[in-house]
Amino acid sequence: MGKTIVSKRDLDALIRMHLLNAFEDDCASVLPMPVVWRARSNGNPNWAIPGWTGESDVVSRCVDRLHHQLRDLRRLYDIPEEQ
Repeated sequence: MGKTIVSKRDLDALIRMHLLNAFEDDCASVLPMPVVWRARSNGNPNWAIPGWTGESDVVSRCVDRLHHQLRDLRRLYDIPEEQ
């Protein structure tokens, strides 16, 4: 089964939704940078989150909590190919 292709904007919204809805208020100050396209390798997704903004301790804690949701998003979604 192939991955669903979604726009970068929609994928960004899904990531933010998981971050804000799944955890306590302390993650509200953490924001992902917009997803970027990358060449596919070894079956990995063709996108990446280049970084996160917020206090480093809070970012680490929130991204750790988000690990399983991000894994699912990487398994389910790709973004349109870029040249």
